[in-house]
Amino acid sequence: MNFRRDALRSGLETLAQPGCLATSFEFFSTDDIDRLKQFSLSLPMRKARPVVGAPGREVTQDFDICFPAPRQDALDDLTSMLEELIDDIAGDTDVLDTPFELNDLAVQHYPPQSRGIGVHMDSLRYRGLVFIITLDGSSRFCVCDDREGSGARVLDESPGRLGLLSAPGFAGREGEGSRPFHFVDRITGGRLSIGLRHNSKPPD
Repeated sequence: MNFRRDALRSGLETLAQPGCLATSFEFFSTDDIDRLKQFSLSLPMRKARPVVGAPGREVTQDFDICFPAPRQDALDDLTSMLEELIDDIAGDTDVLDTPFELNDLAVQHYPPQSRGIGVHMDSLRYRGLVFIITLDGSSRFCVCDDREGSGARVLDESPGRLGLLSAPGFAGREGEGSRPFHFVDRITGGRLSIGLRHNSKPPD
């Protein structure tokens, strides 16, 4: 646990640096990933809507999704561990402005040769941090400067790494500049991933 605490603390410090909206680092063992993969593959999936977003901000989607994913088994263990670590670390780093609960869980499965997901930013209702955990496959996760994908930079979130994205409320950030544009493409071997978020306006 100390290794994970230190890794997450270092990741949060990196993410808090000016201009940094995404980072990743080694965090999970092979056994961790295998257990999460087994649980994720057991979940019922539905086809994501092929296009979402307001006119002029449309985002293409080509994957299956389990949402909301149940907080059970390996996924509950993962979520509880991250919440406990954040609670332990955040008190003396002052990077989160709200009590942090991971109450928005999603599992996504992209088939081989999927078109991925287009350039977008996560909703403003997601506060603090977004966690991305890739369990399997070969793909490219990029952060970029705008909706056209300018300045795309690959974030290494291959299996075993924990990806962090900035969200409103992290390190005093608010508004559009608090969260990165990002996309997923080049899905040559499929992709199985988990996204964990704090939804400040959860459904009733």
